[in-house]
Amino acid sequence: MSFFSITYSLLATDALLLHIKDHYEIHEPVKLQYFLRGMNDTYILETALEKYIFRVYRADRRSRSDIDFELELLNDLNEKGINVSIPIPRKDGIMINEFLVPEGVRYGVMFSFAEGNEKPIHAVEDSYLFGQSVAQIHKATDNFKSEYVRGMLDFEHLIEKPLHTIKLHMDHRQEDYQFLYELVMQLKAQIEVHLEAGLDWGICHGDLHGNTNVAFTDEGKLTHYDFDICGYGWRAYDIAEFRLAREIHSGHNKDEVEQLWAAFLNGYKSLRNLSDNDISAVPMFVALRQLWLFALCFSEGELIGAADFDNGFIDSKMDYFRNLKLIK
Repeated sequence: MSFFSITYSLLATDALLLHIKDHYEIHEPVKLQYFLRGMNDTYILETALEKYIFRVYRADRRSRSDIDFELELLNDLNEKGINVSIPIPRKDGIMINEFLVPEGVRYGVMFSFAEGNEKPIHAVEDSYLFGQSVAQIHKATDNFKSEYVRGMLDFEHLIEKPLHTIKLHMDHRQEDYQFLYELVMQLKAQIEVHLEAGLDWGICHGDLHGNTNVAFTDEGKLTHYDFDICGYGWRAYDIAEFRLAREIHSGHNKDEVEQLWAAFLNGYKSLRNLSDNDISAVPMFVALRQLWLFALCFSEGELIGAADFDNGFIDSKMDYFRNLKLIK
């Protein structure tokens, strides 16, 4: 009997721990805990002296080239003094582990643990520090180049692919989809106007919401991690995720959002220039980030089930887009 096709397999924690013990220089005793399933699988490894993160990438999301690019970027940032979680090599110097599973090959990487704590950003001081840390990443990568191929965070990534995914799940709501399509085309046209004036383009983290993916120490040191969605893109898009997260986590308190956003921009601009044209394009990219997240939820339905992405879910997303005020 042949294997039935599958989409996703989960590595057994006990087997993965044995693999780690065989291939890495680590101190005993050792504990490995499966921590989080998201766009990849995250494990926390605890030894007698240190903690590490072991990430297993999904076979349907990341190619070997994608991962090589990410690791090269992290090592480059680390060499330039930027606080990021870095890949840890095995005893033989290899960075990327290969695990043969029914759906193909899944790649795994050990990362240093980002010291500090995640925390919601509700203070202007934290927002300012976060803005500075993002500027450091953008400044340090202005001239970064890699031989490895990595997808672009461009219109195909932000518009074309998300619309295709959303359309597949909205056959029963053609009028809503048509409204969404026309709205997104208006957003694209507005961004193209900003493109004519010149938008900053370069390495983006891709997930700078500030709620997770960064650790704060009591001394004010920030360490960024999880660059799984990194790539070349518009920097206005990269910082738009921070703006969107503040809108959501501040309960849409406009005063708080604007205070935190102003602090973020002040922190950013204290270390790196950001044009008025880039800043004014952010609201359009906030909306496109919502579009991308809308499609991501649908694409994850096969793994976590479609029950959470019913008409009520579509209603909530369409309410956002129908209430969107386009800025020209």
